[in-house]
Amino acid sequence: MTAAEKLHQLIQILPEEQINQVLHFAEFLHQTQLTSDRAIPPGTLTGLRGIAKRPEPAPSDDELQAEYTDYLSQKYQ
Repeated sequence: MTAAEKLHQLIQILPEEQINQVLHFAEFLHQTQLTSDRAIPPGTLTGLRGIAKRPEPAPSDDELQAEYTDYLSQKYQ
């Protein structure tokens, strides 16, 4: 007996609410299969991931505050 036949037999005895749950789950599985089969098209932002990453570690909050304070001081002198 195939899985489809077993599922058909089981559905015959389930209440309507549980049949709807099985249906929604099957539709979810089908949709995830369709979306995972699609390749990421060229030109999407995923190809740019990590391109702007700094080679050095990110500045600390104190360093950022000092740089911004200097920037504002120079701008409004």
